[in-house]
Amino acid sequence: MATPAWAADGPVVLKAPADLIPGLAAMPQIAAPADDAERRINAAVKRLDTKALAAARDCKAQDGKNGSWERTVETPMRGPRFLSFVISDSMYCGGAHPNSGTMSIVYDLTTGAPVDWTTLLPASLTGTLALAEGAGGTKMVTLASKTLHELYLAGYRPRTGDPKSVDADKECREAVTETYDGQPPAMMAWLDAKVGGLAVQFDLAHVVQACADPVVIPTATLRRKGAQPLLTEAIEAAHAQAMK
Repeated sequence: MATPAWAADGPVVLKAPADLIPGLAAMPQIAAPADDAERRINAAVKRLDTKALAAARDCKAQDGKNGSWERTVETPMRGPRFLSFVISDSMYCGGAHPNSGTMSIVYDLTTGAPVDWTTLLPASLTGTLALAEGAGGTKMVTLASKTLHELYLAGYRPRTGDPKSVDADKECREAVTETYDGQPPAMMAWLDAKVGGLAVQFDLAHVVQACADPVVIPTATLRRKGAQPLLTEAIEAAHAQAMK
């Protein structure tokens, strides 16, 4: 399977290899990489596949035939300039309940390296950066910013005025609003071409995991907050292409 994408200087194609094992998706790769940057990205995602496969096998070994690990991978922005991956894992390796989680990685198509958010977003949005380890040993950068959390809450599950909806969302709104010692949550971020903005999300406790919705902050808001034109213009170009 191949889908068109737009790299830093022209069109590329992403190919989705066969599942690593049934239910465990392989990371899409850039078909016929044109330069060292694209080759570095392919090498990086292959390493992620190796880690995920090893983790899935370890999980199976821990719980015998009942163990399971499923993974899906989406690419919500495929250029220009940036390539976003969103990885969703669901696993059961023994214990009281299965676990799930989401991770995001954004690559710069001109360098082949993960983006440095501090060069694209103002300090008010990046806040405190940390390197978090997710399922299968995959590492991603998280942003802990009060302003970013406020923007997330402003876009979380828009109120419809329906009393049933308000009641159903009450527990979730409380879960995503809660802070620990007054500190904002560590949030993952990626670029979303279809909606046209910066998507942010953070994991929650298992009992309220279903409340962990992503929220997309539009480029107009990012621009007002001081995001670099390089970022907002790339998102807008990708959005225009996605709408064709």
